[in-house]
Amino acid sequence: MADKARQRKRLRKLYDLHAWVGFQLAAVMFVILATGTIATISNELDWLIFDEMRASQKPEEIKEQTAASWRNMYASIAERYPEGRIITLGTMGSDYFTYRARVTFEAKSDRYVHVDRWTHEVTGDIPLLTIQRFFRDLHRYLFMPAMPGLPIVTAFAFILLISVYTGLKTTRNWKVALWRLRVVQGTRVFLSDLHKVFGLWGLWFTALIIITGIWYLYEFSARVAGASLEPPAPKVEHITALENINMLSAKRFESAFEKAEHAIPNWTITTIQLPRADNVVLRFQGMSTNPLLRDRAHKVYINATTLEVLAIQQPKNMAWGNYLNEYADPLHFGYFAGITSKLIWFVFGFALTGLSFTGVMMTYKRTKSKSITSAQLATLPIFCLSAFYFYFWLARYT
Repeated sequence: MADKARQRKRLRKLYDLHAWVGFQLAAVMFVILATGTIATISNELDWLIFDEMRASQKPEEIKEQTAASWRNMYASIAERYPEGRIITLGTMGSDYFTYRARVTFEAKSDRYVHVDRWTHEVTGDIPLLTIQRFFRDLHRYLFMPAMPGLPIVTAFAFILLISVYTGLKTTRNWKVALWRLRVVQGTRVFLSDLHKVFGLWGLWFTALIIITGIWYLYEFSARVAGASLEPPAPKVEHITALENINMLSAKRFESAFEKAEHAIPNWTITTIQLPRADNVVLRFQGMSTNPLLRDRAHKVYINATTLEVLAIQQPKNMAWGNYLNEYADPLHFGYFAGITSKLIWFVFGFALTGLSFTGVMMTYKRTKSKSITSAQLATLPIFCLSAFYFYFWLARYT
């Protein structure tokens, strides 16, 4: 009897901790989870809004993008915006998206320029402030600088871990809870069942978000300590013979592309970063046969003047930290299998966000408290900092 009493007392403490964490920190947690969920499909939302992002129908005779295709897209952008400098050019993933270049101008703000991947014609330009950029920066930094924004957000992975542990320890008969959803026994019972269904079915997803969130904190901490997980890019002393304001002619661009393409066997180039200064090299990024690695896991650095390959990064020559780091984004945002995996991540992200909401409603139904607690007041500085920095964040894009 004494052992059972101690066990009940221990479970009660865990339940109280679960309810306290979920209720007191719900506002910040809800924002982080909701914005992350929307971020998974934010490019698709932009595609619905901006006609410029929509590619034409893929011709049947085209199997893949070639060096000539990239050259023609690069040339089209350079011709359309002779006063601008192309900073990046890359794919946005699925066939129905155009390619995107970031172009910087001396007289106005940078723009995203979109070019049809099949016809190589420029479809137009849009501002850098998109749905994707808004929700990405809100989710990752709460609009703050990396310090303190990223540590604040990623620290909530530990809060989520506490919630999962205490929730599992206090859930009785989980095999029944997986399937039970009582809708006629009152709101409180319904919310409790819904909370357990969301939590149990989404346990794998929640664990993935916790692990990747903690990894992001580790990655950031390593960078602050001066031990970046990614090796620095090589540089050259001076780049000469750059033909125009875009720094490379279309012919030289194609030659560099072909060099990079042959530097790594069986890989696909997805993004090209062009020199911003006279001591920076061309960087080609892409992916190979492992879809769970970021599409920048493979890199080839090329001297823009001599077209010499300066460095190659691929899984076989990565340090373990660098290699593991390339898995974080695809697993966290679920974009490794196109729209299919994105929608799966969106659904389970919605359910995880629903856990925060149903947990608050359950606690409110039990306590009937309408007053703000001291713990909830303690989270207000986070929102105040976010609102303060939002002004400066917005100024960068307007």
